Amino acid sequence: MSTAGVNILALETATSACSVALVNEDRVFQREQIGNNIHSQVLLVMVQEVLQEAGISVADLDAVAAGQGPGSFTGLRIGVGVAQGLAYGAGCPMIGISSLDALAAQANSSGKLIAGIDARMGEIYWCVYTVKEDDIQRRSELQLSNPGDLCSVLQADEQRNVLLVGNAWAEYREALGDVLQRHEVLPDVLYPNATGVLQLAQAKYAVREWVSAPEFAPEYVRNNVAKKSVRPVKAE
Repeated sequence: MSTAGVNILALETATSACSVALVNEDRVFQREQIGNNIHSQVLLVMVQEVLQEAGISVADLDAVAAGQGPGSFTGLRIGVGVAQGLAYGAGCPMIGISSLDALAAQANSSGKLIAGIDARMGEIYWCVYTVKEDDIQRRSELQLSNPGDLCSVLQADEQRNVLLVGNAWAEYREALGDVLQRHEVLPDVLYPNATGVLQLAQAKYAVREWVSAPEFAPEYVRNNVAKKSVRPVKAE
């Protein structure tokens, strides 16, 4: 299925970066704000702004994509709730994208990389990938580890000269120590954003890899939180 002329709205709220991206007629409209505990205040405003800029309404959406995490419990629940509400309003399906997958896509690089997000409480969400052009393949499960355990992964022979993306590497620089010197850290790719979510969502839409709003659930990773649908936040 071609995605030409398809309207897909993407949201990403797994970290302190709250972002929205919309593709309409092959044009991408986007907004992003970074700050603690701002998601409930700015997310719907940004959604309304990109819809207005594109000249469409919620009813014109063909799909709503959302970053599924892992990340902040509160941020994810807000983002998924808003995404579900919009999908209900539009009568369209939803597309789930791992926030770590989106972060890997934003590197715009080929080769092996590790995406890492600060999980707070002295831990890191991470995953190993191989990237070739637009093809992103996981080489590990989505993981939650302390910096010491992740050091062992970074020191392994098969992980030499790996590209590192995400805010975890700067946040835990002292704990990770000299092991970071073996790898290149991309300083400008710190948070997953809706543009990365949108990029991967377009590929999933093309092969009809979507779910209904009630079926959509976050990927918390920490503490094996049960996968339950989140009550949607109604869009005005």
